[in-house]
Amino acid sequence: MAERPKIPADNMVQAVQSAGERVFLRTFLQTMAPVSLLLVILFAVIFGVLLPLLEKSHMAEKRNLCRNLILVQLHYLDALHREELAGKIPPGEGRVRALTRIRSLRFGEEDKDYFWILGPDRTLLMHPYRPDLEGVDPDTAAGPDGFILRQLFDRIETTVSSPEGGGIMDYQWHFKDELNTLAPKTSYVALFKPWNWIVGTGVYIDDAEKSIAAWKMRFVAAGLLSIAAAGAVSLFLSLRAALLGKKAARAALLDRSLKEKTLELARSESQLALITQIYRNAAEGIMITDADGRILEVNRAFSAITGYGPEEIIGKTPDMLKSDKHGPDFYREMRDALRKDGHWSGEIWDRRKNGEAFPSRLNIFAYTGEERNVSRYIGVYQDLSELHRSRDLLQHEVNHDGLTGLPNRFLFHDRLALAISRSREKSRILSVIMIGLDRFGAVNKTLGYPVGDGLLQEAGKRLSEAAAEPGAVARFGGDEFVVLLTWGGTYSSCLRVVERMLASLRNPFSVGGQSYRITASAGVTFYPRDGESPEELLQNASLSMERAKREGGNSWRLFTEDLDRKVQHRMRLESDLRRAVDAGEFHLFYQPKVSLTERKIIGAEALMRWTAGDGSSIPPDEFIPIAEEIGAIGTLGAFALESACRQSVEWSGMGLDIPVAVNISAKQISSEFFVRDVLETVGRTGANPFLLHLEITESAFMENPDHAQKVMAELGEAGIRFSLDDFGTGFSSLAKLRLLPISELKIDRSFILDLESDKTRGVVSTMIHLAGALHLQVTFEGVETKAQMEILGSLVPEGMETAIQGYIFSRPLPPDRVPQFFASELPDVF
Repeated sequence: MAERPKIPADNMVQAVQSAGERVFLRTFLQTMAPVSLLLVILFAVIFGVLLPLLEKSHMAEKRNLCRNLILVQLHYLDALHREELAGKIPPGEGRVRALTRIRSLRFGEEDKDYFWILGPDRTLLMHPYRPDLEGVDPDTAAGPDGFILRQLFDRIETTVSSPEGGGIMDYQWHFKDELNTLAPKTSYVALFKPWNWIVGTGVYIDDAEKSIAAWKMRFVAAGLLSIAAAGAVSLFLSLRAALLGKKAARAALLDRSLKEKTLELARSESQLALITQIYRNAAEGIMITDADGRILEVNRAFSAITGYGPEEIIGKTPDMLKSDKHGPDFYREMRDALRKDGHWSGEIWDRRKNGEAFPSRLNIFAYTGEERNVSRYIGVYQDLSELHRSRDLLQHEVNHDGLTGLPNRFLFHDRLALAISRSREKSRILSVIMIGLDRFGAVNKTLGYPVGDGLLQEAGKRLSEAAAEPGAVARFGGDEFVVLLTWGGTYSSCLRVVERMLASLRNPFSVGGQSYRITASAGVTFYPRDGESPEELLQNASLSMERAKREGGNSWRLFTEDLDRKVQHRMRLESDLRRAVDAGEFHLFYQPKVSLTERKIIGAEALMRWTAGDGSSIPPDEFIPIAEEIGAIGTLGAFALESACRQSVEWSGMGLDIPVAVNISAKQISSEFFVRDVLETVGRTGANPFLLHLEITESAFMENPDHAQKVMAELGEAGIRFSLDDFGTGFSSLAKLRLLPISELKIDRSFILDLESDKTRGVVSTMIHLAGALHLQVTFEGVETKAQMEILGSLVPEGMETAIQGYIFSRPLPPDRVPQFFASELPDVF
C-alpha cells in the first residue's frame, strides 16, 4: 500500500489554520442559513399577510363601532323627539336631556373617545372637550380653530348630504389634552332630521396604528431575539468546529470534526423549533396542515378556542370543526381561492368540542417550499364570539325600547310590513291596536318619573300577557303601546283581546310599595278594511285612540268613515301647510286695541292668516295646532315676529308709533335661543323694542315657569313687554304669576260671551281685581256688543287702566287699512 505524502510541519500548521478558518466560515453559514430563511419566510407572512389583515380588520371594527354607537344615539334622540311631539315631556326638554346625556358618554381606551353634535346654525352645539368652540360661527372665526372648523363642517355637510343621511369621514382634530397637536381621526356622522342635528363620534387613527405598531415591535423583537440566539449557537458551533479543525492534523480528526458539526446542526434545528413556539403561543389560534390537509400542529390559543388538545386533533382534518351554518358551496369557494390565490380570508362558523358553534375570523395561506409546490397550509383564527355578542346586544338596543324591553317603532314597523304581506297572500285580516294610558302625564308630574317608569314597565308586561302572542306588543314612546294581532281571527275575537288588555290595566299597580290605579284607551284598525299600509293602519289607530280619550277614556273605539274623512282632510292640510310656508301664503292682519278708560286706540294685535293658492282661507284654529305638531310653528312664529317688526318700522315712518302685540307659542319660548332670535330680529329690522309686545298663553308659561320667567326678564331689560293671553282658561299658579315680569292680562273671550251669568261676572271681577292688585293692565278679548261693554264698565274700578279688543270696534285689518282706522273716529259705543 502506498503511503500518503507527508505534509511539512509548517505547511501542516498553515493547512490546519486554513482548514480551521474554512470550517468556521462553512459551519457558521450552514447553521445560520436555515434560520435566516425561515425567519425571512415568517416575517414575510407576518408583515405581508397577518399584519395587513389585522390592521384592516381593526380599522373596520373601529368604524363599525362608531356607526353602531351613532345609530343608538339616533334612536335615543328619536324617542325623545316623539315624546316631545306627544306632549309627554316639555318642548326643548328632549334636547336638554340629549345634550346632557351624550356629553357624558365615553368609550374606547382610557375613555378618550366621545360624541359631538352640530346644530342647525352651522355651529358646534356640543363638544365635551372643546366647550370654547360651542356656538362659534366657523365662517367668522379667526385663527387655526376657525380654519379647522370650516374645513370640518364642509366635510361633515358633504357626508350627511348623501342619500343615507350620513357616513364615514376622515379628518384632522386636536388631542384631548394636547390642543396644539392635530391628529388624524375617522368618524361616523349622521343627520337627525327632526332637530337638524348632526351627531358624530370617532376614534383617533393613531390609536389603531399604535396597536399595529405594538404588534410589529413584538414580532421584530422576537425575530431579533431568535437571530441573536441562533447566531450565538452558530458562533459557538463555528468556533468549536474551528478549534477542532486546528487540532485535526489528520483526516480522521477532520472527519470527526465534520461529524461533530452535523451533530451541532441537529441541535441548531432544535433551537429553530423553539423559535416556532413564539407563534404557537400567540393570542390568535394557529393551525398548520400538510398539503393534503392533515393537521400537523396547533398552538395553545387554538386549543383554548376550540377545546381540542393537540393529541385529539393532530393527524386529522379541519372537517371535524365544521358547523352546520355553511353549505358545500362555501367550502368549495374556499378551496378554489386557496388553489388560485394561495390565500383565503373571511368569517366562518366552526364548532367547539362541547358542540357550541362560534364565529371566527379565519385567514389561511399556502406555504410553498423550495420546489415551488405547496407543502403547508397555515390557518390563523381570531375568535369573534364576544364581538358578535356585543353586536347582537347593540342591535337589540337599536330595535327595542330601553325602558320596557319591548320592540320599538322601527322593529314594529318592519314586523307590521311583513305581516301585511303575509295577510295579503293568505287573504286574512290582521289588527293594529294603539293603546294610550289615560292622563299619564299627570302621573309623571304628581308622582314623579320613577313611579311613571315603573307603571310603564308593568303595563308592558300585562299587555304582552293579555295579547297572548309573542312579540305582539311594542312601545312607541311616552305612554303609547301598539299591538299587532296576526292570527287571522274574527273582528269579535280581536275585540275580546282588546277588552282583555284594557281590563288587565285596570287592576291596581304596585310600584315602590304603593298601589296605583290607571286606565287606558285604545284605537282599533283592521287590515285591509282600515288601511293597506303600515302608515295608514298606525295613523288610523292613533286617531281612533284619541277619539276614545276625548270621549272619556277607559274604552276602545273602531276607525270609522267619518274619521277617515278627517284623516284625509288633515293629511291634505298638513301637506299644504308645508308647501305654504315656502310659498309665502301666510300674512298678518292687525286687530286694534281700544282703551276703555281713555277711549282711544292704544295698539294692535298681529294675527296670522293663511290664504291658500286657490284663494280659500284656512282659519287659525285649524292650521296652528297642525303647525305645532309638525314642527312648523317656529317658522311661522319667526315670520310673524319679523313681519310685525317691519310693519311697526313702516308705521313709525308714517308718524304712527303703534304698539304691536305678537303671539308666541310654547315651543318658541321654550327654545334656548329664543332671546337671541328676538333681539336679532329687532336689531335687524330696526324696530323700536318699546313698541313690541309679546303675548304668551298660560299653557306656554306653565310648561316651564322658571325658564319663561328668565326669558321674559331678559327681553324686558331691552324694553319688550309681555302679556298673558287667554287668562283664566288654564290652571295658572298665582305664586308664579306674581313673579312674572308681565304688564298685561288678556281675559279670554269665553268669559265675555257668558257675562250674563252671575258666576262668570264674579270670576271676571275677581280677575280684574287680581290684575289691579298686581298693577297690570287688563284687556278684554272678543267684545262684540254694547251690552258687554256696559257690564265690563260696571265691573272695572274707577281709574283702572283697561282695554277692549273685539268686533265692536273692528275686525282684524290688513296692514294698509290700519293707519286709516287710527285716523278715524271710534264708533259711539261707550
